Amino acid sequence: MAAYDIRPISAAETRWLRHSVLRPHQSPESLVFPGDDAPDSLHLGAFHQDKLVGIVSVSRQPFPGEPGQPAWQLQGMAALPEVQGQGYGAALVGACLEYIMAQGGGIIWCNGRSGVLPFYQKLGFQSWGEEFHTPVTGPHYLLWRMCQAEGG
Repeated sequence: MAAYDIRPISAAETRWLRHSVLRPHQSPESLVFPGDDAPDSLHLGAFHQDKLVGIVSVSRQPFPGEPGQPAWQLQGMAALPEVQGQGYGAALVGACLEYIMAQGGGIIWCNGRSGVLPFYQKLGFQSWGEEFHTPVTGPHYLLWRMCQAEGG
């Protein structure tokens, strides 16, 4: 398997992919997510031959299922259609997990579209509660997993 070029990018650099893959019919304001500009938020890009092909963001956000636990929300996970299924998404999530462990760990969670539930389950995420529907982006699950160092 090829090595993936995963590196930090700015929140602004995520927005064109957020728009083209996740929210093509929404306003530019909808592409700014809570926590995007927090100092400890992380935005990552996956690159293929120096072209940005995948993105993800992670920021400290309370987990709706267990308030009070240290928690990080994974948001804006997207990959261009031509690279989906090639491992970029898993590499991006793996880099987020490493970052969260370096910050002391906690719960990592996301609102994942129902169609990508198997992707997140392969990465150790579990659903919390029932499927829910958002008016603009459709059916989702609240997904979560623990993120902590070995023995932690």
